[in-house]
Amino acid sequence: MRTLAIPKVSARDVFLACISTARQANKTRLQALEQAVVDAADQYEVAAIAAALHTLGHLEGEPVDELDRTELTKTYEQRMVPTSSPGNRFYNLLKDVPHRICPLCSKRIVETLDHQLPKMKYPLLAVVPTNLVPACSSCNWVKGEKIPVTSAEQTLHPYYDDVTGEQWLFARVQHAENRPPYVEYTVRPPEGWDAILAARVLNHFQTFRLGELYGPHAGQEMSNIRGALARMDVAGRVRFLAETERSIAVDARAGGLNHWRRVLYQALGADSWYINEGFTRS
Repeated sequence: MRTLAIPKVSARDVFLACISTARQANKTRLQALEQAVVDAADQYEVAAIAAALHTLGHLEGEPVDELDRTELTKTYEQRMVPTSSPGNRFYNLLKDVPHRICPLCSKRIVETLDHQLPKMKYPLLAVVPTNLVPACSSCNWVKGEKIPVTSAEQTLHPYYDDVTGEQWLFARVQHAENRPPYVEYTVRPPEGWDAILAARVLNHFQTFRLGELYGPHAGQEMSNIRGALARMDVAGRVRFLAETERSIAVDARAGGLNHWRRVLYQALGADSWYINEGFTRS
């Protein structure tokens, strides 16, 4: 997962911009909800910092009026997402992340915004910036409408969680007789992590099916470097794998410690069978 800076735009500014061109009847209804949205955003921030989004269940039933809930949801769908909508500049601003890489999977391209707490159940948070995480369509889809019941069930939040300082993603080369070597990815939280953070990292890995995503790409990467490795001696292969791994690990922009490519090269460099002959089968 990639860490992102907390959005600098306020919930109030985004909400007011989104409703600015609404029909007068709807605008009046939404203006009356302005403070409720701001208060919900403040509660969300406190809970997100504490990895306690599961404690916001009281917001799930707010506001009580069904028409209010519908209009709040439409504020995102009709007043923020469409290109010509008044809130679209904020939609694009939130999607504008380095290299357009999805922070949830660190692989695919950002195409949308994912509601960390779903807008249909938490309409007051429909356009709250800190609840809107840039995401690829696949991550947005697999997460769906899931709501954490405990802290351990909460996936990692790019704005509030930074797990980039220690390695927790690992890989291992699997040898097979009748197929090319392949790589399996696993989560192994560092010793000293508290149980909740360890559970959240594993839950994030499983929820977004990162093992299923990274494995095939690792296979393609191994195929891509096969020719280069064939032109090197054993010592050259060892240096190449180690240098590539280090270059990714030390540069957060390149991926960092837990990037799937860094972990791949770490695994390849530690596998003597792959270095000596296995690479020819990739």
